[in-house]
Amino acid sequence: MSDVHLTHGWEPDLDAGDSLLRRFVVANAERNAFVAACAGGRCGRWDDLAAADPASPVLFDNAAVLLRPPPYIHLPDTLRRLLAFYPPERHFVFLSVWPTPDLTSAGLELMGHPPLMLRPPGGTPPPLPDTLRIVPVEDRRTLDDFVGTLVEAYPMPEAKGAIFGDTAVLRGPVRLFVGYVDGRPVATSGARLGQGIVDVEWVSTLPEYRGRGIGTALTWAATLVEPGAPAMLIASDEGRPVYEAMGYLRLMRLTMWHRPPTG
Repeated sequence: MSDVHLTHGWEPDLDAGDSLLRRFVVANAERNAFVAACAGGRCGRWDDLAAADPASPVLFDNAAVLLRPPPYIHLPDTLRRLLAFYPPERHFVFLSVWPTPDLTSAGLELMGHPPLMLRPPGGTPPPLPDTLRIVPVEDRRTLDDFVGTLVEAYPMPEAKGAIFGDTAVLRGPVRLFVGYVDGRPVATSGARLGQGIVDVEWVSTLPEYRGRGIGTALTWAATLVEPGAPAMLIASDEGRPVYEAMGYLRLMRLTMWHRPPTG
């Protein structure tokens, strides 16, 4: 029995469908790489790490994800490659679905432990709020509305012109939506399709339109973009009750680090 290898679920050559968590990790890495490629950026991929650098002023665009649990890798070498990949003037986030040791000695700052949530396939959304119209992003005009609304809703003025600047993003696995009220773009959502899951992202609502169910309606649009697939998302503690009311389940808490610019 000592010669028998028991699959632990994170071997580099294992099919991504081994578990929903593995699907999420691989899909997250692929999403980051796709967005970076659309922006003319760089990507790095190793057995234990995936890093994407679109050279964006937006914190979460420059993103790396750990592909294997810390006990199964040599973490100091992983961190060496991670820090070498990004230029010192670039901030980036580093996501791990597992707890990590304290990485502050490597120059990283702990952002927190956001909840990872899952919703089984199917379901019927409630009726749209009055006057809300949800439109898929399919051209330059609606993409500009999406970006402008997202930038204003967070807000993150430094991102203007930096997020999804090229319509190439519309020709891949990303699906984006804009919510309009009386002709004004007021909310956004999106999803990346891959590895058999719907990875929900980019949910935002302008402050003066919150509390009307508009953000929930946009989240439903992204969640059901492929009704036969389960949906997953990284939530905030503030947003978690909204997603739970939609049928999302709390799976676990992730670990997210940030490396501020050093140059």
